[in-house]
Amino acid sequence: MSKNVIVGIFGGGQLGMMLCEAAKKLKVRTHIFCPDTNAPAQFHSDFFTNADYMNEDAVLQFAKSVDFITYEFENIPLETINSLTNKSKIRPGKLSLEKSQDRLLEKIFLDSLNIKIAPYVQVTSPEDISKAQDKFGESILKTRTLGYDGKGQIKIKKTIDPIFYFKEVKSKSIIEKKIDFEFEVSQIIARDSYGNIAIYPIVRNIHENHILKHTFAPAALEEDLATKIQEISKIIIKELNHVGVLSIEFFVTKGDVLVNEIAPRVHNSGHWTIEGCSVSQFEQHLRCVIDEEVQDPSFLFDAHMINIIGDEIKAWTNKSEESNEFVHLYKKKNIKDGRKMGHVTYIYEKDELPKNL
Repeated sequence: MSKNVIVGIFGGGQLGMMLCEAAKKLKVRTHIFCPDTNAPAQFHSDFFTNADYMNEDAVLQFAKSVDFITYEFENIPLETINSLTNKSKIRPGKLSLEKSQDRLLEKIFLDSLNIKIAPYVQVTSPEDISKAQDKFGESILKTRTLGYDGKGQIKIKKTIDPIFYFKEVKSKSIIEKKIDFEFEVSQIIARDSYGNIAIYPIVRNIHENHILKHTFAPAALEEDLATKIQEISKIIIKELNHVGVLSIEFFVTKGDVLVNEIAPRVHNSGHWTIEGCSVSQFEQHLRCVIDEEVQDPSFLFDAHMINIIGDEIKAWTNKSEESNEFVHLYKKKNIKDGRKMGHVTYIYEKDELPKNL
């Protein structure tokens, strides 16, 4: 790929940072657009625009300066995307962004494909909450937009007045029945502009305080269940006409799976692919964005990825790496509770991942 190709990236967090790092391997230049003056990705990109996503002039100048546009998170305002005249430059496309930004639209979309999801109701009044309390029992109130790492979620108790919950959420929302799942897994899948698909190993995820803490690759699954997850993922990525990496989170119940949510981008549970696969999720995503064909992500190592959260970063800042340990620090300026400050990946030869983890 020519060094003249420039990929624009909306968002300047750690996902953008790792996309920039992968771009160097492909000899592709990157241009980060982000309103955060401390965005960690800016230090790894070739160009940086510091402006608000609703600054139409800045967005248009940014679009003119790049050959392709992608994004590192799904909460880019749709108005920003709509302001761009050459929509074909944007990968993944607008449809993926629309469906994943809004939990209600996402569920309607999955329902239309007959894909199993948690039962839900749309909330427009306290009466809707009251009916859901009676119908579902234990359930979760979720904002329709801007929800990630457990944000915008409230557990519903039948004994508490629905008006309290309605006032608490302060935005459009849905209620989901709480699913009694055995564990959570995710599937990273990629599709290029020619329709070719590449599938990564399914991984098992463990969350702490609604934030991903551990990812184990590969997940130990029955073959028929793994096949079902992969087939569902293929249906979703094709129906979205998605170009790039798509990440799908699943609940595994007794003998079945439900889709929890989709993310139209590279994903935290795919960080292990940097060391564990022949093609990382970041490189794969960029290949799709710049019109190259997907590559088979050969599985090199079993892996255990751990997120470094909040104050935990202090123990890792000057730590030397072990032979099977790969530390990635995001160099964020401020340490906050619940903030992802880095991650570490441990790799193991096939079937040598410690069973007691």
